[in-house]
Amino acid sequence: MIRSIVACSLVGWLLVAGPTAIAGGLDLHWLWDDRCAECHGHAGDFARRLERVDGELKVRHPIGDMREFLRHHYPVGHEVDALYRMLKAQAVTPPRFQAECQPCHGSAAAFARRRLALRGDEVVLAAGGRPLATALRDHGVIDTDDVPFFRAVLERVAREVHRQ
Repeated sequence: MIRSIVACSLVGWLLVAGPTAIAGGLDLHWLWDDRCAECHGHAGDFARRLERVDGELKVRHPIGDMREFLRHHYPVGHEVDALYRMLKAQAVTPPRFQAECQPCHGSAAAFARRRLALRGDEVVLAAGGRPLATALRDHGVIDTDDVPFFRAVLERVAREVHRQ
């Protein structure tokens, strides 16, 4: 029953989003929110609670291996590795965007969907095409020393959202 509901919601989303939405893969944050968040909460919070052994994520479950755990859950098979990489990155990223930026900008994923775009390999502001690094330096609220951190976070999230 749940699988048919999930399949119908995915098909409906694909019909609305169009073929370009899956050219490089689904928006990983949408996928997590659609399939996992109800039980596991925010992806970053979930990832930071996971055990890390030799750089790999482990779950407190008889399966143990996070990739295998994902394969037995709801993600589309070819999205498992991408979702795993997203969680692995979030596991080691302090939740600073959530704490410092979310009150004004919403979640990093929502911000990336609404305000960021990919131009080749570069992440730019969707309106005007200004490089993200320049926009962060000019933001006025971010200390110069913090620009590399926020740039790395937003570039990663933009690539997870706007997959090519």
